[in-house]
Amino acid sequence: MSQRKAVTVVKARAYARGTRSEKTRILSELVELTGWNRNYARRALRLAFELWPVRARSAPLPVYGPRVVAALVCVLGGVASPAGKRLASMLPVLVPLLRRDGELVLTDEEAALLMRMSAATIDRRLAPERSRLVVRGRSHTKPVRC
Repeated sequence: MSQRKAVTVVKARAYARGTRSEKTRILSELVELTGWNRNYARRALRLAFELWPVRARSAPLPVYGPRVVAALVCVLGGVASPAGKRLASMLPVLVPLLRRDGELVLTDEEAALLMRMSAATIDRRLAPERSRLVVRGRSHTKPVRC
């Protein structure tokens, strides 16, 4: 497709300056080279130098609300902080048990969302919580003096 665009840009320069008979000849050449029909080729020549604005894409709607993420953090606190892959396989077992015992207060839809959450999403959603668990502070080692 980039070959066709390159040919169209070259032909469009001559097309813009040409007389009516030259435009007919240029259009026929472009149709023969690209295999496009005449109407499409004429439109491509006319729009070859027009800039198209690029619109910013809207952000996707969040699938997992704050209640689901809070429940995930609660589940993480109950187990020994496994990685997302291990936690994803445990969630279908843990969520019904925690809901039964009253540890998680979720609707059925929220529980279903939590149980089907992928391992990568679990890791992304738990990253802020895990960063808070990292021990920080001053080191107790002393610098070496020469």
